[in-house]
Amino acid sequence: MSSPSESRDTLLALCDRLLDGDFTAEDRAQLESLVLGDPEMRRLYVEILHQHAALRQSASRLGSQQSLSDMLGSLSEPPTEPSNIVAMPSPPFWRAQIFVNRFAPIAALLLIGVGLALFALLTRKPTLATLAEVKEARWESSSVSTEPGAKLGVGRLRLAAGTARIVFRSGAEVSLEGPADLELLSSNTCFLHSGALVAHVPEPAHGFQVRMESARLIDHGTDFGISADSSGRAQVQVLQGEVEIQHPASGADLHLTTHESASLTPERLSSGRREETEPDRYAFARLEHPAKKPVLTLTTSTGTGDAAYVVSPDSRLHYSDTLLLVKNSPETHYLRKAFLRFDLSSLRNRPVADAALTLNFEASGFGYATLSPECAFVVYGVTDDSQNDWSAANLTWENAPAFSPEGGSVDATRAIKLGTFTMPQGVVSGAYTVNTPELAAFLSRDGNHRATLIVVRETAVAKTNAAVHGFAGNRHPTLAPPTLRLTLAEQ
Repeated sequence: MSSPSESRDTLLALCDRLLDGDFTAEDRAQLESLVLGDPEMRRLYVEILHQHAALRQSASRLGSQQSLSDMLGSLSEPPTEPSNIVAMPSPPFWRAQIFVNRFAPIAALLLIGVGLALFALLTRKPTLATLAEVKEARWESSSVSTEPGAKLGVGRLRLAAGTARIVFRSGAEVSLEGPADLELLSSNTCFLHSGALVAHVPEPAHGFQVRMESARLIDHGTDFGISADSSGRAQVQVLQGEVEIQHPASGADLHLTTHESASLTPERLSSGRREETEPDRYAFARLEHPAKKPVLTLTTSTGTGDAAYVVSPDSRLHYSDTLLLVKNSPETHYLRKAFLRFDLSSLRNRPVADAALTLNFEASGFGYATLSPECAFVVYGVTDDSQNDWSAANLTWENAPAFSPEGGSVDATRAIKLGTFTMPQGVVSGAYTVNTPELAAFLSRDGNHRATLIVVRETAVAKTNAAVHGFAGNRHPTLAPPTLRLTLAEQ
């Protein structure tokens, strides 16, 4: 007589061979003897088969099973292994094993197949339009495909730059001009959150709608253009035909025909007027803000402006004639800072209400962008007016304004922090802007019609083979030099 533990081990080994396909006639006889003679072994046997049947329902393992036709065909065939029990019908446990081993894969296939079909049916989005054509397009976080020719369902298209032509299933065509944010709602309706579009609506698409934050445009067979912003202001021009504009807030319902236009805000809808040529796309802005404050644009290449960068001592000759390089690391060599001087004489001592500094970055060719982490940059303003008399020709690491030996900082007694910006990991190009009250206040306090700004990379990158960042200086052939856009305060 075997002990319970020995019988259990034997049963486990026999079940392993059975389920692995290595079962022999001797194994079958031994299994029958164990299970028929011991209720505990019968319970364990059923548990093992139940667990195996559950595991076989895993979709990832269905590919290794027999084909459905093979399994169905094998059900009518008796077991091939001979039995040493003469004239003994298959006991119930063996028929249960046959059922589980042969029917479970079929059931699993059917259940999973039906489930996947239902899931696809319930989650499939109907096609509302086709992205027919794109030109120089750059997209931002759209919720539908942005591949040319893609079938589009309900979702949002965010076009950062370029143009895109969308053909709705109804036949209406919409040409989107970036930057723009368009949401597809149905085969004959869209929502323009912001940006500009031109629509061509043939007769079959009569009734095509463009919804906006504060109004709804209903087409009556026409070509039209819309410019809108996210605050609910918009301008509509009818190029040919007729449109209807519904403005719920005011209760207005306006019909426009060829060459007529209208401006709208969240509060009101203006009456239409005729515009034969050059539609005023942004009349809504002047409607709400008729008085414009003076705006000045200054660069480091105008007047007494200048731009340069300096490199720490003991560095090999790494230079650029077109870029202003910036770098910071724990080491003492290869550090770089950029210096910008703006001629403020055109301000005529008027205070600055708003100021924005824009820098146009480009790959410098030094180091690898993939090794660069997310980097923070800081713009400082030199408060010591006596240090504004520098020139790119004689500027060095030690004689630079607000000198500090650290690559990511300046002398805090001679300069103040005006703003920051962050460049994502691995990115070395693009336009970055600092627009802060501190920058406007610094320029308003100018005492000698010149302002010096310092740009440093605050993030110290330990890897010496990481990228050196650089932005366009005064000699760049295509990119604009450092630029200040100033809105002057009313006098």
